[in-house]
Amino acid sequence: MNISESLLLLAVIVQSLSFSTCKALDFSNGFNSKLDWNPPELLLEPTFVNDKKAILFIFSQPWCGACTRLKANFMEDGEKLLDISKDFLLINVGGDDNNKFGAEFAPDGGYIPRIVFAEPNGTLRTDIKNPASPDQYAYFYQSVDQVKAGMENALKVLAEKKVPEAKPEELSISKEAEKATDKTSEL
Repeated sequence: MNISESLLLLAVIVQSLSFSTCKALDFSNGFNSKLDWNPPELLLEPTFVNDKKAILFIFSQPWCGACTRLKANFMEDGEKLLDISKDFLLINVGGDDNNKFGAEFAPDGGYIPRIVFAEPNGTLRTDIKNPASPDQYAYFYQSVDQVKAGMENALKVLAEKKVPEAKPEELSISKEAEKATDKTSEL
């Protein structure tokens, strides 16, 4: 084998390895790889830190008909989620990974597909439900539009939690400080 053939063989091997590595890094489980999906194991790492983004967990199985329909909807309309998904850490839990998460991730039953939200620190928020679903299946989403509405609702609920309500005495102090600042700017 001459140098040209060796280099060609090496290039083919490198390209093959790159392709298989890229495929291995697709954590979408078929739910539109244009979205930034993360592996479920990420949350199990002791060094995991996420202090900015809300977390969306989607639980599904490849044999589930409703999951397959939602997956197809993600492939068709998933671009609707591109902007809002930047505010979320997306975790797609499929197949055997479902067993890594406890019953707290199935607050009203183990049906699938199921989407639950968590605060950036990982605290599960069972109060954030699909506004379009009945109470019996409060975490069941049938379309990208429902998922987007759920994400918007989750951001709203989490933002309300972050902003502490001002106490009346704090408001009066703030107004006095504001007046003092106004007088200083007049000088």
